[in-house]
Amino acid sequence: MNTKPSTAPQKARGKKGKPDGLYNILTIIFILLTLLSCGVVFSVFSNPYIGFNPFPPNTPVPPTITSTITPIPLPATWTLVPTIQPTATSTPRPTFTIQPTNTPFSMVTPPTATTSPTPSRTTKPVGLAYGVTVQYFDSTTFRADTSCGDFIIAGQALDTKNTPVTGLIVKIGGSVPGKSFASSSTTLTGIVPAYGPSGFEFALGIPPESSAKTLWIQLFDQSGAPLSEQFYLTTYNDCAKNLLLIRFTQK
Repeated sequence: MNTKPSTAPQKARGKKGKPDGLYNILTIIFILLTLLSCGVVFSVFSNPYIGFNPFPPNTPVPPTITSTITPIPLPATWTLVPTIQPTATSTPRPTFTIQPTNTPFSMVTPPTATTSPTPSRTTKPVGLAYGVTVQYFDSTTFRADTSCGDFIIAGQALDTKNTPVTGLIVKIGGSVPGKSFASSSTTLTGIVPAYGPSGFEFALGIPPESSAKTLWIQLFDQSGAPLSEQFYLTTYNDCAKNLLLIRFTQK
């Protein structure tokens, strides 16, 4: 009886079992490597700065904060100076003895008060003095609403840089034929812009008349201190000179 056919299949089955075992081992190794890789990836993901990470991120540098301290000004220091009060001393009061006398009563005549006349002109001005200049014009040169029947004194005030000065007091006094100023008339610089930003004006209310230094004009500050001399004017009975233009110029 021939037994060869029965042994051939057994050998084939034995050879087939060896590759299956190798595949199982490789599978186990692959699974272990996969688990190991997953563990490494998880560790690197959880802590990028772990020692076995081949590409660790740069170490963050904390930002530098520069603060500027602004000193707070301290209040002024006040030094108290003690005031020494004088010590009161008791001084005995003197004793007076009244002796009766037989002096007859006599009426004493009080001294007669004498009054000094007040000068009508101001002497020298105080503070920053202003000079005075006068020009003559037809009043319609500045005021088209006027005519030959108007008699006007006007002008302006300028400082050393020819800048108009407003708010100064201007006074006129004295008299001209047909007009007398018992007390001086007053106005302010800067209220009549027809003669400039610091312009002023006095309308005398009479036709122009000729006079020789019987009418005066003067400039004062707000406290009443004179800034110019008391300047006396000459006027003319002339329609071409019925406006006297005064310029107060700071020296």
